[in-house]
Amino acid sequence: MFKEADFERLPGWSSADLKKSLQTFQVSCRAFIRQNPEQVVGTEHIDLQVKDWQPACEAALKITPVAEKQAKQFFEEWFTPVEFTDNNGKPGLFTGYYVPAIKGSYTKSKEFQVPIYETPNDLVTVDLGLFFNDLKNRRIVGRIENKKFVPYYTREQINNGAIEEKAKVLVWINSPIDRLFLEIQGSGLIELEEGNDIYIGYDAQNGAPYTAIAGVLIKQGVMTKHNASMQAIKRYLEAHPKQMDKVINQNKSFVFFSKMADGVALGSQGVALTPGYSLAIDKQWIPMGAPLWLNTTRPDSTKPDMSRPMQRLMIAQDTGGAIRGKVRGDVFWGGGDKATLIAGHMKNEGHYWILLPKQAISRLEKNKLISEKSAKL
Repeated sequence: MFKEADFERLPGWSSADLKKSLQTFQVSCRAFIRQNPEQVVGTEHIDLQVKDWQPACEAALKITPVAEKQAKQFFEEWFTPVEFTDNNGKPGLFTGYYVPAIKGSYTKSKEFQVPIYETPNDLVTVDLGLFFNDLKNRRIVGRIENKKFVPYYTREQINNGAIEEKAKVLVWINSPIDRLFLEIQGSGLIELEEGNDIYIGYDAQNGAPYTAIAGVLIKQGVMTKHNASMQAIKRYLEAHPKQMDKVINQNKSFVFFSKMADGVALGSQGVALTPGYSLAIDKQWIPMGAPLWLNTTRPDSTKPDMSRPMQRLMIAQDTGGAIRGKVRGDVFWGGGDKATLIAGHMKNEGHYWILLPKQAISRLEKNKLISEKSAKL
């Protein structure tokens, strides 16, 4: 499943400044320290518990202030890099997300007619692991109808009023396109016409599979994979309002939101995200809170069609409906025009190595999940 690697094998590691990475990891550590040591925090492929992280976290939280040399020493002392052995040598895909700022209102009006819903009162989440041991950490979402558990309403059904009596409207905005991208990003700042701002974030999802609108438009021949940026998709939908609903409804997935603490973007780990250092991953494969050495490229902040190298130690602190696969990540870029530009154009190939606690490595080797170190470059 995995093979060990030496730190010197990681591209760019020797010249990396890990101060910000350690500070971001410390945020995850504050969550680990509060948790039950026996709690499972690994994946079905990586057998880890909170107690595997706590010694490293205790050491990490003692480092203050954080200096570059101390940060590198810390990660090399406490962790071992590993990578997937069965990805067929194919590079992974790395995208970006950001915090959008959207105009809205608490009151429905001619200008603000698109609802942002709270989680409906009839939405039910079932933990399959309670019924089948081999489905541990697997959940499905649906509703009860005539004493049967059935799939929850799709985006099209919700847009046609299926949950009007079942879910409160958190806020009204003026564009279904903005709502779609808000769902993709997972959180956003709503600039209310009443004069104040509120921060909202992901609360639940209807359980339907996510379909990328970029893929829909590429399949229709409207765009190519090279020019299907967020900005291009938005321009196309705005220019073709009669096709908008038909295109958007092909993504049956629908996200529900709740009000968050002002100005704080929270990830799936329940911790504040750090722009440029927090990574959304597929938690079926990657443990939440794990450091990952990322080797990819990203769009230039002024010339987004140009790419710049990105070699950085990221922390897995979030997930996303579109983030699926062993080597797949979504970089959190924060808010503002620069973050929007980078995130909207980022769709780059790359690779990562997972940094796992050394004290857990011997157990993983015993379970034949990790093989001996690969040859040095």
